[in-house]
Amino acid sequence: MATKTVLPPLPDDPRFMDMAYDVQGAEPEEQRNFLSNLKPEEREVAVKFWNAVKEDFRFNDYLRGCLNCGVCTSGCPAAKFYDFGPREMIQYMMRDAVDKIWEFTNKKVWACVQCFTCSMRCPFNNEIAGLIMLLREYSVQFALPSAKEILAPYRRILLTVITTGNQVTPDMIQPDTFPDWGPQAVEESKNMTVYRQAVPVDLLQRTDVGWHASLQTAVEMMTIFIESGVIEYLKGVDKDLYDMIMDIYEERKQTLEDLKEKWEKGELNEDELPDSWLDM
Repeated sequence: MATKTVLPPLPDDPRFMDMAYDVQGAEPEEQRNFLSNLKPEEREVAVKFWNAVKEDFRFNDYLRGCLNCGVCTSGCPAAKFYDFGPREMIQYMMRDAVDKIWEFTNKKVWACVQCFTCSMRCPFNNEIAGLIMLLREYSVQFALPSAKEILAPYRRILLTVITTGNQVTPDMIQPDTFPDWGPQAVEESKNMTVYRQAVPVDLLQRTDVGWHASLQTAVEMMTIFIESGVIEYLKGVDKDLYDMIMDIYEERKQTLEDLKEKWEKGELNEDELPDSWLDM
């Protein structure tokens, strides 16, 4: 009776799983994906980072497989102007190439414009843009230098979003902020107040915010940012901005509590209320 040959289990890597080949294993030129060029302490952080991404509940839904067809990269606008490609990232993820993922995250992941073209075109229905978003989110959580560098110019936008609920404000359109706009930015900044007043929608004719919210709405919104952990992540990449936001939050929260206490006691007069909580 013939003896049954028991083969050892194959490593969990797609290059070892194609049974069409007599000899399983990576080709010599692919061995670089198994070698580490990182310093021990840097690789330790890279491994923790990648494990955190894989443990995210969205990861398994977003990454389904890859044919290496290149459709995602062919339609990527960032790939046309920068050394960036969604397929590159997917291949690294499929191969569990920690070092390459670490390099991609620190050097390339912020080139994505989040247009989701790659996700819409992928024949495997990978949520590729979502995976890029995961790498970005965890780069902020891990306070990576690349995240600090890329978010530095957006301090005012982050402050505005978290404290007022607006992404941008009209008065941000200034020549110094948009030097690539040339003379157009100069023209826009000169007439911003006139343009704002000409908007038919009732926006209180303000140029410092996009719209007006109540004090309670502002406090509730900031509370959501705090309780969801967003503000804590921000602390790692921009401590000064974190302190500024928390100071604003505590001041507004205390003001709201004082107003509610006076209201409950029947001591609140309407003329005590400010015209806008933004002016407090």
